[in-house]
Amino acid sequence: MIGPKVKHPSEHLTHIAATLAADFPALLSQAKRISANVIHGAHGRRKRGSGETFWQFRQARDEDPASAIDWRRSARSDTLFVRETEWEAANTIFLWRDASAGMNWRSSDKLPSKQDRAAVLLSALCMVLLRGGERCAVPGVSVKPGTGIGATKRIALEIITGASPAQDLDAERLRAQAHLVIASDFLEGANVWKQRLRGIQQNGCSIFLLHIADPAEELFPFSGHTLFGDINGPERIDLGRAQLVQTRYRERFAAARNEIRDMARQYGWMFLMHRTDHNPSDVFLALVQALGNGDL
Repeated sequence: MIGPKVKHPSEHLTHIAATLAADFPALLSQAKRISANVIHGAHGRRKRGSGETFWQFRQARDEDPASAIDWRRSARSDTLFVRETEWEAANTIFLWRDASAGMNWRSSDKLPSKQDRAAVLLSALCMVLLRGGERCAVPGVSVKPGTGIGATKRIALEIITGASPAQDLDAERLRAQAHLVIASDFLEGANVWKQRLRGIQQNGCSIFLLHIADPAEELFPFSGHTLFGDINGPERIDLGRAQLVQTRYRERFAAARNEIRDMARQYGWMFLMHRTDHNPSDVFLALVQALGNGDL
C-alpha cells in the first residue's frame, strides 16, 4: 500500500520562511533600499542628491589621524572608532546558523527548536536580500554565493540543512568588506565569541548578532526535583527543589546575555534578541529595518 507522500522537514521550514517573507511586502522595498544604497547595518556611503548620509564605524588604526576619530561614538566604549562615509560595495552577505547540539533543543513540543527558528529567520532574510539584488552565502557550505531569485531555494536549503561548524567563521574564508549575520544562543560566552570574531572584524567584515533563546532558558520555570541533563554528554544533575535556584539562575542568564550585548556594543556590531515563544515576524522586521537603516 502506497501511503501519502511525506515532506522532508527542510521543505516545511522552507515553506515557513517563504510565508514569513511573503507576509512583509514592505520588506521588499527595504531590500531595494539596501541594494540601491549598498548598505547593510552600519555600512553605507554618501549618495549625492539623496539628502541622506550613510556611514560605517570601524575601530581606529595606528595610522588614523586624531581628526578621523569619531569622539561621540568612541565615548560610549573604551575603543576608538573612525566614522567612514565613503565605502566600496560589499561582496556578499554571509548567513550563519549555529548548528551546535545545544541549538537543537526546545522545552516544549509546542515550540520550535532554537535551531529551527534560526533557520527560518535566516532563510526569510536570504529571500528578501536576494530579491533585492544582493548576494548571499552560507560560510563553509555554499560553493559560491547565490544571486537573484533563482538562487533562493538553494541558499535557503543550505541554511536549513547545512551543518557549518564555528571553525567556518574564519577571516580567511570570509571576504573583506562582506557582512556576516550570526544566529546563535551564544551560550559559549562572550569571551569565546570575542576571540572567534576578532579576526573577522579586523578583516573589515561587519557583524550582526541574533541571540535566540528558548523561554525556559530565560525564565527557568522548574520546581521540585527536576533532573537536568547535558545535551552534549551523559552528565545529569538534580538540583533538589529547583525553584530555590530560579532567581540566581535568571540573574546569571541575564548577565551572560548582557555580556554578549556589551561585546557587540564595544565593537560596533548590531545585536538583536529573540525568544522562540515570540512571533518571529517582529524580530525579522527589526532585523531587516536595522540592515536597511544602518541602525546599530
